[in-house]
Amino acid sequence: MNDNTKKALMRLLAILIVFIISYAYNKIFVSGNSNNSKKINLNDNINNSKFTDVDFNNDDLNVLFMYVGQADSTFIKYKNKTMLIDAGNNEDGNNIVKFLKSKGINKLDYIVGTHYDEDHIGGLDDIINNFDIGKFYLSNGGELGPNYYNLEKASKKRNLAITIPKVGDKIDFGDVNMEVMAASKFDGKNDNNASVVIQAKYGSRRYLFMGDLERQEEAKRKWNEVDVLKAGHHGSNTSSSQEFLNQVKPKYVFVSAGKNNKYRLPNVKAMERIEKTGAKIFRTDVNESSFWLTSNGNDIDIKEVSINLDGNGGKLDV
Repeated sequence: MNDNTKKALMRLLAILIVFIISYAYNKIFVSGNSNNSKKINLNDNINNSKFTDVDFNNDDLNVLFMYVGQADSTFIKYKNKTMLIDAGNNEDGNNIVKFLKSKGINKLDYIVGTHYDEDHIGGLDDIINNFDIGKFYLSNGGELGPNYYNLEKASKKRNLAITIPKVGDKIDFGDVNMEVMAASKFDGKNDNNASVVIQAKYGSRRYLFMGDLERQEEAKRKWNEVDVLKAGHHGSNTSSSQEFLNQVKPKYVFVSAGKNNKYRLPNVKAMERIEKTGAKIFRTDVNESSFWLTSNGNDIDIKEVSINLDGNGGKLDV
């Protein structure tokens, strides 16, 4: 083999190496998943370390997906605007109160009871009794019982009106555009499908908070593509249908569920459907922890934090 042939082979090998590196980079880092071709924002930051606390004293959009066991509660803050979507079970309410108070939160501009199930509105009476509330959104009907009557009693005591939202309602949240995407009337059978669903858009990023909405209601409307999806019904197979996922195309999916819960949620089939979208999944049940998301409108930062507000065994240290 002469020198010219060797040089030609070396050049060919160098080109091949560059091609392989470029291909691997695009598959792993740009796609975010080896079986997903969807590009994600390379400036997004997913922290691998576990953090011990949160700090809401910033001008970013803050979303805290709180661990409340087999229940649901999400806190949203942008500058001086605050919202709490659901407040877990009855036993979780006081933990949520203590935690938010420890962060200097004394007023909630909005509280949302997505539907009447205890694992969503059970702790809301504690919230109403302990915070100044601007507006209280509650789903349009459900199974009447102690949880609803506790809410009604607390609301009357604080002279707080209950507002039933409608699809298309806009919520004033500063630079964050919030809109009600679903708010069906209770059909007398399944109050999950009466869940209030809220979409938030800040800058170029879009968020969708699903409550316990199931596939029958998912199919009744068109959905925007979103960056962040709060999965419906704790990752149940009754929600997050393939047709729905094909529309929303989430990049990050958060699932609120209790560790070793008796319902075996999140459901394996539902998780498989979500995984196939290429989305990164964050589950509160795995480490009994919460997830703190911040965004400047372009980039997203996600941290796992050791905040356990489960009233059935959670340890609150504030």
